[in-house]
Amino acid sequence: MAICWDRIRSGARPGKPRLTGFSLIELLVVVAILAVLAAISIPLLMNAMHTVRLRGAATDFSGILQQARMRAVQDDRFYSVYLISSNGVQQEFVDIYPQLVNGASGNGGSPMDPKDPVVSIDSEIVEQPASAAPNRHLLRQQIFGGSSSPPPVSDGSNANSPVTFGPQGLPCVPTPVTGGSYCNANGQNNPTAYWVFFQDSATQDWEAVTVTPAGRIQKWSHVNNTWVKM
Repeated sequence: MAICWDRIRSGARPGKPRLTGFSLIELLVVVAILAVLAAISIPLLMNAMHTVRLRGAATDFSGILQQARMRAVQDDRFYSVYLISSNGVQQEFVDIYPQLVNGASGNGGSPMDPKDPVVSIDSEIVEQPASAAPNRHLLRQQIFGGSSSPPPVSDGSNANSPVTFGPQGLPCVPTPVTGGSYCNANGQNNPTAYWVFFQDSATQDWEAVTVTPAGRIQKWSHVNNTWVKM
């Protein structure tokens, strides 16, 4: 019987194929490819996460504004939306309670009542004053249908001019009168609109939420030096 000395020297058993594996060079090539893919994909993934947080804040804020609008109509009152921060936690809430028998509502922005509708905003997202936002004139034109000379828009991030909805479901500015105050869009001479701006502290990207005089709530992203409706 002939003996296959090659098999004996290679350690292979007769009747079984020789097993082969990857060389060190091949493994290094694979590792290098994976490292390149990770270097490309991880920043893209992180940027996508920042974008999700920013747009999520705008979406949640739009939702709390919609709640304020519906409750104002339902209760035949006017309600404002405020930002409150405590121990690093940011919350937007509708200042509804307490509801007094004389028609007054809420606590004027502080403190928040446990029954008030509320949403939390990620700590990465910062509500900025309108004066810090870019290209506001372009956004204001779009709010008023492309008008070349649109009226002013109230800064809803200012505690002295929070986004407020009246009993008709329209944005309005509370007006003091003898014995209290009222907020009725039909009783005001100029159309009322609001905007609130959010910025991601990691990417410096901007998002805006606006309320038109007709009460339409819209979301916008700042892209290539202009505002794009979302």
